[in-house]
Amino acid sequence: METRRPLAWRLSKWLVRPRFDCYNWYDNGEYWLVQKLAAFHPAVVFDVGANVGDWLTMTRRALPDAEIHAFEIVDTTYARLRERCADTAAVLLNNIGLSDRAGTLTMHVYESCSGWASHIAYPHGEYRDVVCPVVRGDEYARQRGVRHIDLLKIDVEGAEHLVLKGFVDAIDTGDIDVIQFEYGKVNILTHFLLRDFYEFLEQREYSVGKLFPRRVDFRSYSFDDEDFVGPNFVAVRRARSDIIDILRGH
Repeated sequence: METRRPLAWRLSKWLVRPRFDCYNWYDNGEYWLVQKLAAFHPAVVFDVGANVGDWLTMTRRALPDAEIHAFEIVDTTYARLRERCADTAAVLLNNIGLSDRAGTLTMHVYESCSGWASHIAYPHGEYRDVVCPVVRGDEYARQRGVRHIDLLKIDVEGAEHLVLKGFVDAIDTGDIDVIQFEYGKVNILTHFLLRDFYEFLEQREYSVGKLFPRRVDFRSYSFDDEDFVGPNFVAVRRARSDIIDILRGH
């Protein structure tokens, strides 16, 4: 049964928003997360929603020995990514998107910001439609001979749940250790709520928590968490208690 959080807890949640609910990697915990995972020597990283390669570049510096598979669905954005990162060692660039099926996805591309591209018509302003190819993550991994993914980062402006469903085989067999995914206002439009992320992942033996600047708050879902603020949550296989403990701060 849903238990309402104490008033003091709910007030503290609002008070910390100015510090934590931002999209700067060095302030919201994304950089900290990669630094912490470096201790486990990740071998394979998937960057789904690579955009022009900022997160990829940051992660490459922190994990110089990892093989990174980067996916950017929009061709014009991919051209900028390729220009910037094509010569980066052990980085495989892919001008495709990942989804729950193979085929195409119509993307709404906002000229003012490449990072806003989404299959959802989010009210960012004027956009142009681009039909882009997509494949299932499980199928891509099979074709590439990838048997295990240490870190799956998903930043796809509302298609996060589609990407997860496309990796359902790897998730069910425990072949993805850590998943970082975005959650925010776009989920109002997708109707895939934070509660749905929790249900999808917890029933597959993952612990889920919000990413803060220097910790992950692993705990059960509460209705109070459904604030559409985000920006990032982390899921870790329960079998990897060593990772959970270090990310929790133990």
